[in-house]
Amino acid sequence: MADLALSPIRRSTSLTKEVIGRLRQAILTGELKEGTSLPEAQTATKLGVSRVPVREALVELERQGLVEFDRNGRACVRGFTQDDAAEIISLRANLQRMAARLAATKLTDADVGALEDILSRARAENDLTAFSALDSAFHDEIVRIARHKRLSRLWEDVRAQMELWLARTHRRRESVKHDVRQATLASHREMLDVLKSRRPDEAGNLMERHCSWTEFTV
Repeated sequence: MADLALSPIRRSTSLTKEVIGRLRQAILTGELKEGTSLPEAQTATKLGVSRVPVREALVELERQGLVEFDRNGRACVRGFTQDDAAEIISLRANLQRMAARLAATKLTDADVGALEDILSRARAENDLTAFSALDSAFHDEIVRIARHKRLSRLWEDVRAQMELWLARTHRRRESVKHDVRQATLASHREMLDVLKSRRPDEAGNLMERHCSWTEFTV
């Protein structure tokens, strides 16, 4: 298990939230790789906490889809099969297509500013995991702009798995093509320009294409 991710926790804030945050970040960065075992007692010892917040954190991370338990109740970092990836890609494409169509009809100047700010921060970001988080944030913002409560709820239920899939996909693509930042920024710029044109059909179609690529998925 990675020592940096599981160094002792020293904060006085909610231990469960702290453990969730520490493990979640380590999973997203790949410091804790897919399939890595997360034994409750050992994890608690490394974090310097009792087993209770670790147990609660693992249950929450399992709910988010970042951790899975085997039949004996042992936790490990979740891996994605080809079927998992296909489901994530298709669901992401359809939810984002709907969000983009709605966002194109509801976009305000403040919304444009929020999206521009995310793009600006992404352009300046050199860390790939942080860049992937900003990629996810761009799509989160489009869901927010859609102003559709039930869509937002569905998105929130699955976004952790989508963020993990995206972070892993970015690392794989970057190791081969070295173009993740350029390709993502260009695609997001095109998406924002279409949203600003207030053309919902074009926005939805473009978003579906953007979210449906399958290269380097597992």
